[in-house]
Amino acid sequence: MKSIGRWLLLGAITLIGIFLLSNIRQMFLSVQPDQIKVTVNSSISMQKLSEMLPGSKILNEKNGLLEVPYGKFWEYQGTAMTIKGVLRSSVIPLEKPIISWRYYGYTVKDQLKGFLHGDFGKYRDPYTRKEVAMTTAIPMMLLKTCTYFIPGLLLAILLSMLVALWASISRRIGIVLDGIHALLVGLPDFFLIVLIQLAAIYTTKLLGHYVLLIVQVGDRTPFLIPFLTIALIPSVTIYGTLRVAIARELGQDYVVTALAKGLTRREVLFSHVLRNVMEDVLAILPRATTLALASMAVAEAICGIGGLGGFIILPIYQGITSMSAICVVLGVVAMAFHILYALLRKRFVVRAEEVARP
Repeated sequence: MKSIGRWLLLGAITLIGIFLLSNIRQMFLSVQPDQIKVTVNSSISMQKLSEMLPGSKILNEKNGLLEVPYGKFWEYQGTAMTIKGVLRSSVIPLEKPIISWRYYGYTVKDQLKGFLHGDFGKYRDPYTRKEVAMTTAIPMMLLKTCTYFIPGLLLAILLSMLVALWASISRRIGIVLDGIHALLVGLPDFFLIVLIQLAAIYTTKLLGHYVLLIVQVGDRTPFLIPFLTIALIPSVTIYGTLRVAIARELGQDYVVTALAKGLTRREVLFSHVLRNVMEDVLAILPRATTLALASMAVAEAICGIGGLGGFIILPIYQGITSMSAICVVLGVVAMAFHILYALLRKRFVVRAEEVARP
């Protein structure tokens, strides 16, 4: 019970840290947080405008400067533009950006108030130009992301295990696969994604007709490119760990005994070694899952997919108040996988190495 409490406390601290870090951009202030500038025509006076914007007061009538409640400059600037007679409304830039802990604290406090009232923010859909509440959008984004993230991660685990075993059965094949592994380790994630996209483009040109979707178009979401990205990048990490673990086990006495009794290398690998490297597999899976999530975000950004990762990275979504909610959701997803792996380790890992018996 005490152990569960520690893990719950650690999870809560992690989510709080993710929330605070996702708002770190709010600390860098480049505009006046309590002033706006407006230009009006003869049909409305500054005094009348100030009365129509509750909480504001005139600082300089000639220059059209209004003081507004701290941190509400964007809200008042947008509201002013809806008032008849206002020709222009804008925020006031600072001479140089500053670090403002006060504004950071204000924005964090404001978001927490919204979260407690069920308001997780809104964003403007880049295709329909309509505002969408995050309470509606998050389940849709999560479902969209999971359609290729979960199959891609499962393929990465299965593929890396099979390839590692294949490399251990044949020394020549192992040399080739280790060389490919070394090459893939040195390539950036985005470069691999671009290569997959280029392969799709040239395949389409070669065949003379459409092969697969490369970027999101309306409601049509690419599947193969993010799927292959998620499957390929974590499998490189898992493969490297498995190769080391299998090499370690092949040098153990029980393997030498089994081979001396007439078992083939393939039989020893599948019957004995594979069981004893499961702890290594489950130990590397949390890191591999983190890599898969990062790769998913890059793939969604490059393909223009409005999933959980694309929402954070794509420029069209930047500057919205709901960013921290998406970051927390991604943190919860990662923690859910880590809990699953911990349960699997507790349930299936062999605690003592299996000894080959006659």
